[in-house]
Amino acid sequence: MNLTFKIMKKALLFLSLIAVVAIVSTFVFNSCKEDIVTEMTINPSSTAQLDVGDDATATVTIVAEGVKSLKYYKVVDTQKGAATDVTSQITSSGNTYTYNFTYEVAQFDDLHTLGFEFELTDSKNAVKTIGLVVNTKISIQSMFVKYDWKVIASTDPVWGDVLSAPDAAIIYRFNEDGTYVEDLSPAYAGDSHHFCYCVYKETPNNADTIAIVRLIRRLKSGDTAVDEYYDYKITAASETQMTMFWEIKVWGLRITNTFKSQAKGAFVPYGTAAMEAIVNANVALSCSHIDNALLTIH
Repeated sequence: MNLTFKIMKKALLFLSLIAVVAIVSTFVFNSCKEDIVTEMTINPSSTAQLDVGDDATATVTIVAEGVKSLKYYKVVDTQKGAATDVTSQITSSGNTYTYNFTYEVAQFDDLHTLGFEFELTDSKNAVKTIGLVVNTKISIQSMFVKYDWKVIASTDPVWGDVLSAPDAAIIYRFNEDGTYVEDLSPAYAGDSHHFCYCVYKETPNNADTIAIVRLIRRLKSGDTAVDEYYDYKITAASETQMTMFWEIKVWGLRITNTFKSQAKGAFVPYGTAAMEAIVNANVALSCSHIDNALLTIH
């Protein structure tokens, strides 16, 4: 009995020693193991100046024990849009995670401050954010929309100055949705036209013409109306001034107009509110009658 008791006592002491060693080893191992601090970086954090149609690219790099989700938000004039989840597009190597971001600059993005916010949620539910600023160069098409425009000079090679008082009074306003309208001023308010659409096309390979802008309207003709349009061929453009010409070949006219921009301000379509109501009430003048073929410049 004494021998058995001694053997059992030694066995218990040995097992206790193993348990102590295991506990100490675990403590030492955990003490030596450092937690990975989640970090997120982006390169670049700001793009070069981009044209409409260019790609904004950046690489988001994450160091973390794990990634639960990665989303980004388009931010326009400080207003954050809906989330786009790109977690499935992340690649990883060990504790390093990478996401390659690409965005094509869209038409009229250049009228706003533009950026993207990336939001990371790691495996411990900690949230981190980082941003990308997208810098843009304003396009000619966006210049039309950004400002109101007035004709300050109108000349013909033969007839010289042909700018009439009614034409000089007009304020042109162009909209992002492809429509346009004219403030004719109270002095020249009229209902002979319904101003409808503005179509824009760049023409980089057409001599000195850099773009064409087509203004489409309905012209009152007795009790009905017909489509009418003018193609203005732009030869020079900036945010302050544009030069363009249009031709009436039947009459041998080639009229060059100089348009000057002005900040958007007071504007009454057709010259007066009453005249605007008359135009809008005339079914024959409705822009819905415009031939769709005119909406494409060939």
